[in-house]
Amino acid sequence: MTEFAADIARYKAKGNHGRDLWLDPGVWTIAVYRLRNWVYVANPPWVVGAPVKIFCFLANKFFEIFMANLISAQAPIGEGLYLGHAGGVIVSQYAVIGKNCDISPRVTIGVSAMGREGAPTIGDDVYLGTGATLVGKIRIGNRAKVAANTLVIDDVPDGATVMGVPGRVFIASPTAVPTSPVAAVRSDR
Repeated sequence: MTEFAADIARYKAKGNHGRDLWLDPGVWTIAVYRLRNWVYVANPPWVVGAPVKIFCFLANKFFEIFMANLISAQAPIGEGLYLGHAGGVIVSQYAVIGKNCDISPRVTIGVSAMGREGAPTIGDDVYLGTGATLVGKIRIGNRAKVAANTLVIDDVPDGATVMGVPGRVFIASPTAVPTSPVAAVRSDR
């Protein structure tokens, strides 16, 4: 559970303390995900696993129904996850999320129905804006930023800022090397 400790440290670093921290729905969503992921990975003995699985199932259904959060227990998510104003966050079981990522409300990270198999792999220190949708087997580079309401269907280089539908690199890091044929509209130099 060191990942959850790192998650809490990120919340505290952003100014959430005391009662505000423990009443934050994002913290509870992450706590339930971490517990469900532990059960999935560790596969504890039946005596321990059965009650924990029942609790996790009920807690997960609560978050799914009342907050529209559906984060698969099978998705590997690095430490330091921050869900800002949690609600409507969907993460596919095939997605991979790196360390210290910020995910805003109404973000979808999933598989594509357009015949392209796979789910996104998201690097470290990535920011996903409200309503962003990332689909298909794509890679989001470290320190990348995805603007609000952006549809990302191509790779995003390290340090780039992507916006639009479909998403295009708007601001590219001067040191970033593109990992796919994403068009650079403007370069930040």
